Amino acid sequence: MEQFSGSEAAVYSIIPEGEDETLFDKFFDEYKAEFKDELKEILKRLKQIGHTTGARESFFKHEGDNDFIRKNGKYVWALYDDEERKLRLYCIRFANVAIILGGGGYKDKSVKKWQDDEKLSKEARKVMAYAEIILKQLDDGDLYWSRNGTELLGNLKNYDNE
Repeated sequence: MEQFSGSEAAVYSIIPEGEDETLFDKFFDEYKAEFKDELKEILKRLKQIGHTTGARESFFKHEGDNDFIRKNGKYVWALYDDEERKLRLYCIRFANVAIILGGGGYKDKSVKKWQDDEKLSKEARKVMAYAEIILKQLDDGDLYWSRNGTELLGNLKNYDNE
């Protein structure tokens, strides 16, 4: 996503096979009327990540169930701003150098864990499934990092595992 990517981090999103829109664009469109200010903050943070700070761990909250964490490490995160924010945007984070944006949703204050909310659970698990595919593609060499380790290269349109 060129508007967010910069010298500090690359920002990507996923376009599911047969669709025209990224998961992030769908998330944005779904919540733009009701959560305009929060989305502006998310956009500002994404630009900051790409151009100024990189994908610092402090910008994210780890997501994932124990089986996923044991199998794939800590790759799935929610972009995290502050406790008062209601939107959660799930992504795959590769250290400070790259993030792949997924979807997300509204997290009511009464919901303690994403697993307790049907929409959040669906979105988080979708990103976890993509993370598993992407990590396998990295292991298989279908995807690889640029020489300087800041850009994801290779078959970025691989739908074999969907």
